[in-house]
Order: sequence, then C-alpha cells, then structure tokens
Amino acid sequence: MVFPIAKLGYLALKQLSKPLASTIKNRAKSSRVFREYICMPSAQIYHWSDMQLKMRFLGLRPTKVEPLNETMAIELGADLLGEMIIFTLAAATLYLEYWRSSSKEQRKESEQNQQLLDLQRRVDDLAFTLAEQEAKSRELLRMVAQLDAPKYRKTVQFVVTKDADERSK
Repeated sequence: MVFPIAKLGYLALKQLSKPLASTIKNRAKSSRVFREYICMPSAQIYHWSDMQLKMRFLGLRPTKVEPLNETMAIELGADLLGEMIIFTLAAATLYLEYWRSSSKEQRKESEQNQQLLDLQRRVDDLAFTLAEQEAKSRELLRMVAQLDAPKYRKTVQFVVTKDADERSK
C-alpha cells in the first residue's frame, strides 16, 4: 500500500515543482531582498563565468566582462533560482526513492538471514534429536543383547553388525 502512495507523492512533487518554481521566480523579481541579495549576485557570477568560458573556448584571451544591466540580471537570477528549485526537488525525489529502495532491500535481506538462521537452528535440533535417538537405540540393543534368550541374540547381532556397517560407509 505504501509503494503506490509514495510513487504518487513523487509524481505530484515533480508536477508541482515547475509552477512552484515560477511562483518563487515572480516573487523573487518583486522582492527587493531577493533581487539585491540572491538574484542579481548569482546572475552576475553566472554571466561572468559563462563569458570567461566562452572566450576560452573560442581561443580568445579573457578580458574584463561587462556586468549585466539590472533588468537582465534580475531575469537571469530568477531563472537560475527557478531551475535550482526544480533541480533540488528532483534530486530530493531521487534520493528519497533510493533510500526507500535500499531500506526495502535491507529489510528483505534481514528477513532472508532470519529464515536462514531458523533453518540452521532446525537442522541442528534435528541432528541432536537423531544423535539422541541413535544413542537410545544402541542402549536398547545392548539391553536386549544381555538377555539370555537365544532367539533374540541372532536378531540383535544382525542389527548391531548392520548398524556398524552403515556407520563405516
């Protein structure tokens, strides 16, 4: 029952992440704190590193990169923030699925180990019971052999020698 609910929850989280990201982007654009301390600095750093990388790929020597204007920086920063939210939610979903799967495997392995231990305990108990019954059987055969009745002696000798032959195999 938990498995379908978990899958459904992951799917809902995935579907809600894009509208959630766009809502946060819009609020980030309108909030002064988000604009000045999150969107614009991250956009400027992204723009600077992107330009440096492009210039090096083209074989040009990186020079001073002009910063983005405020409108473009806010837009790029908000886009980066939205993408980061979507990526974070996707990574969290993957991690939760991995954790759930590994705990399920761990539980299954634990159950198998317990079953193996139970079977081993049963085998040990049966071996002990068999040894105990063999000892009782030998004792009964000795008691019968001590009887003076001649008709029992031949039967007892046959059983004792047969038992000894089987053990030597």
